[in-house]
Amino acid sequence: MYFKPLALFSCVLLFSACRHLPEQSVTPVQAVSEVQSLQQRDNNLKQKVNAYTQDQALFDVAFDDLNQDGQDEAIVLLKGQDWCGSGGCTMLIFQGKSNHQFDFLSKTTLVDTPVYSTTYMHNGWKQVLVYSRKHGQVMLKFDGTQYPLNPSLLPVATAKLAPNTAKLLLGVAE
Repeated sequence: MYFKPLALFSCVLLFSACRHLPEQSVTPVQAVSEVQSLQQRDNNLKQKVNAYTQDQALFDVAFDDLNQDGQDEAIVLLKGQDWCGSGGCTMLIFQGKSNHQFDFLSKTTLVDTPVYSTTYMHNGWKQVLVYSRKHGQVMLKFDGTQYPLNPSLLPVATAKLAPNTAKLLLGVAE
């Protein structure tokens, strides 16, 4: 009997606190629409990756607006023995289009994580920093058509990036 008033007071206090929470800025309809939009994006990308690989390849993906056009590009790191070797795995970049569509843009082999996009631009596209096994961190610069095919042929990136100049896309930074 002694605890009932205390329990009742706690419930009233808790209910009162919950009622005064700020309203959500996203309505349930907007949230559902956003989820459906992301599912459509993911389905479209999966179709493009499967068409490129000619199979149901496993992959990790990150999205970032590499060319600053308002559409996220898809940075895809393929997995499995068909796409990975002792030097790393194949990375594909798909250019983002309207309605969550993608066009194949570039293939880079011998890539491992971590993969970063940077704030540094080259030919209108962000430079991408990748790790190449047995070689080190390498900066990929867009040549106007694509990113380099083989990062192990590029010089190792020796400068340390400031936290505000790079965004981790894939992998865990060491």
